[in-house]
Amino acid sequence: MDNPTLEELKERLLYLKKEIISRIKENSEKINGIQIKGDEGDFSNAVYSREIIYDLIEKDRKHLKEIEESLYDIEQGTYGQCKRCGHEIETERMKAKPTAKYCIKCRNIVETSG
Repeated sequence: MDNPTLEELKERLLYLKKEIISRIKENSEKINGIQIKGDEGDFSNAVYSREIIYDLIEKDRKHLKEIEESLYDIEQGTYGQCKRCGHEIETERMKAKPTAKYCIKCRNIVETSG
């Protein structure tokens, strides 16, 4: 991968990281603002709302971990290399999914093998 593409992807990853951290913080504040009191219906709605927000936070945390792993790989000089076969992942794939860990061929193998 050439340096301009690598820098472009690094900047994109850093932007996504900042965006996700902000969203996690915002959703955490929403959880704290949900009052679990009132009648049974209010209680159920509050619990349900919290569960949805917790799920969103968990999804964001997983994505944040992928981003941080990709940024670490950039520092180590291994970004864009397939974690399974070691070959370079296609640049177009990295542009479409900057946290990709596998080339298309290995991704299909990993997904079908469970």
